[in-house]
Amino acid sequence: MKKVDTLIVGFGLAGLAYTETLVLSNKTFHVIDAESSGSSAIAAGIYNPTVLKRFNMTWKGQELHAFALPFYQTIEKKLQHKINFPAPIFKLFGQAADHNQWVVAADRAGLSLFLDATIHSSSIAGVKSPYGFGKLNACGRIDTRTLIEVYRNSIANHYQQASFDYSAVEQLEDGLLYKGIHAQDIVFCEGYAMVNNPFFNGLPLVGSKGQILIIHAPELQSEAILKGPIFIAPLGDDLYWAGASFEQKDKTLATSPKGKAWLVAKIEQLIDVPYTIEEHLCHIRPTVLDRRPLLGTHKKYKNIHLLNGMGSRGVLTAPLAAKWLYDSIHEGTDLPREVDISRFEKIT
Repeated sequence: MKKVDTLIVGFGLAGLAYTETLVLSNKTFHVIDAESSGSSAIAAGIYNPTVLKRFNMTWKGQELHAFALPFYQTIEKKLQHKINFPAPIFKLFGQAADHNQWVVAADRAGLSLFLDATIHSSSIAGVKSPYGFGKLNACGRIDTRTLIEVYRNSIANHYQQASFDYSAVEQLEDGLLYKGIHAQDIVFCEGYAMVNNPFFNGLPLVGSKGQILIIHAPELQSEAILKGPIFIAPLGDDLYWAGASFEQKDKTLATSPKGKAWLVAKIEQLIDVPYTIEEHLCHIRPTVLDRRPLLGTHKKYKNIHLLNGMGSRGVLTAPLAAKWLYDSIHEGTDLPREVDISRFEKIT
């Protein structure tokens, strides 16, 4: 029998963040992961604490940003593998009226750390920007695919690829038992797969399908992340991540000609250089009804916990959310009300 402090189910950004939080606290763990098509592995990994549609700060954006970057820098140093690629974001304005809104937003407390108040009117090679652009600093991209793969290899002795059998969880007086693994706690970090979890599937995880394209555009030569109707983020070797769509009804893990056509139209609104499509991918983001994460402990089983609902900002949100949950379990601290699953008590 293997004994650990925590059994972690799922290994996207949330599962990885909780694993690293345990490691930093000298706790033992075992990970079980189905390695299905989760959203983390193909996400752009862009860290940006602002909402560029409305030129404001996202929920707890500055706090999440301040915690996440040192978190990933620690992992990068430990794994000796580059995963953090700082880059400015160029927000391409859709109309001249955006200029004044941008300047006003850049003067606000918090936002001034990220938004450069200058309106840039110079053209960008290969980019359609008739109304100019604004620049965001302290942003960039985490290579989530590499991060998850390299970290998973580093914990190979504590990692198991398998589907999780919820019916095999046995409650004991001193913890719980799952197929020969004795743990004090289970933390479920399954992303959208949570809809099949009988312990938490009453929570309003709605999910949002996103389709993306990986394009090859040698003439673009952009080191900045471009933001117009979609993001176009440089991946190196003249490859760019372009996306993503937001589809509420379709929850299948299948790309579609319609989704591809939508992305192509958006790409061609942004750039005017030749490109080829190298990959067409899709995922389902674990989005929540009120757009806040799902953290907490099961009402009946006090050693079964949830870390989910990171949505489209998992890179920024997961590290601090993992710390909040850890402190709740091990230190007895209260979770922020906005993320505590008890806020949905009436529907669970």
